[in-house]
Formats: sequence, structure tokens, C-alpha cells
Amino acid sequence: MNSVQDLNKTFITMRTMALSALALLGVVTVASGALLYRAYESTGQRVYVVSDTGSFSAQMGRGTGYTSFEARNLVRTFLLTMFGHDQYSFKHNLDAGLPLIEERGGRFLFESFQRGQVLQNYIRYGARQAVTVDSIHLDMNHRPITGRAYIKQTVFIGDQQSQSKPLGAKFALVETDRSDANPFGLLITDFDFIAYNPPITQQEKDQLRDQEQARQRKLREEAEAAGVPLTQPAPTAPAPATQPAQ
Repeated sequence: MNSVQDLNKTFITMRTMALSALALLGVVTVASGALLYRAYESTGQRVYVVSDTGSFSAQMGRGTGYTSFEARNLVRTFLLTMFGHDQYSFKHNLDAGLPLIEERGGRFLFESFQRGQVLQNYIRYGARQAVTVDSIHLDMNHRPITGRAYIKQTVFIGDQQSQSKPLGAKFALVETDRSDANPFGLLITDFDFIAYNPPITQQEKDQLRDQEQARQRKLREEAEAAGVPLTQPAPTAPAPATQPAQ
């Protein structure tokens, strides 16, 4: 009888040890997986892929499967294809540009081309339209992404060239599925025309400051060469002290 009880105790002890070992193995497995994921994520953030369009982290953050230069290239591609064409590239360019904008905005632009008889004028006058993208300004810190773009359109009729027409546009960008027609993963929405009034960049401010400094330096050199003394602003005389009324 004692041997049977001892056997039961031994079996219970072994079962307890086995269950404890399995539980410990599960904890170790979960911890190892978490550490491996953290290590992979951290390593990916330090590895950068360099391409013709820029450099970016190999491990993108969650919910950020696109970059600023992807967004900028989307907008530039859209503007060049939708507003630059001739009678031969008109349909091809619209077919390439319309998948980059939501349906309502695309229909608005297409109908405006129809009302203006753009294709008919290309054929009638042998004209073409070229576009230059001056600048694209994006706010990547908020969702949806918003931006403004500024372009110049030039119409050519034979060997005649019209004066460039400045044009501005505002828009928003939302995420969408990538496809052959839209490999950027972003879609243009809320597209509308605005006045051409691009903000001055820091580089342009620096250039204006350097030009002003160069102009002032040239004036001083010319004055010194002519023997003209540089005039300094006259000091302001102190106001006379008022006497108290007697």
C-alpha cells in the first residue's frame, strides 16, 4: 500500500515539474520573440535604402508606408501629366493622371478641358502646352497631408510662344492601395485652384540678404573711390528741459 502511495506522489511530482517546465518554456519563448522583434525594429530604423529619389529607413514605421519625396513625386507627376500635353499625348496623359486624383476632382478637370475645347484647339492650331513646376509645399505633420503647388503653363503654336501663365493649386493627400496605375500609395483630394503666391523659401531669403549686402558694399566702395565721405546719421539732440511754471 505504501508503494502505491509513493508511486502516486512521484507521478504527481513529475507532472508538476513537467507543467512548470512547459510554463517556463512558454515564458521564455514569448520573451525571446519580443526581444527579437524589438531588435529587428531597431535595426531596421538604422538601415537606410538609397535610391534615385532619396534615402529612407528600411523598416518603415507603422502607418507610414510613404515618404515626403513619394508625396512630392506624386504631385509633380500629376501636374506634369494633367496640364502638359498636345494632340498626340492628350489622351495618354489624362489616362496617366486621372488615377492619381479622386473621382470628383478628376471629373472636374476633365469637364473643364472639354468646355475649353483643349483637344480641338490642339488639333486646329497645331498647339501644345508645356508645364514647369516651380515649387511644391507639403505639410507632412498632419493627416490628411495638405499642400500647395505652383506651376507655369506655356502654350506653343508653331514657332510662337505665349507668355507663361502662373497657376497655383491646393490639395490634400490620403492613403490608398498601391497599383500599377498609382504606385505612390497616395491619392489627391480636395484639389482646387488658388492665386499664384508661392512663399519665399529660406534659400531665397538668404539670396536676397546676400544681394542687399553686396549692393551696400558696392555703394561704399564707389563712395570711397570718389572721395565722398560716408555720411552717418546725425545724432538726435536731447529735448530741452522744461522749467516748472513760476
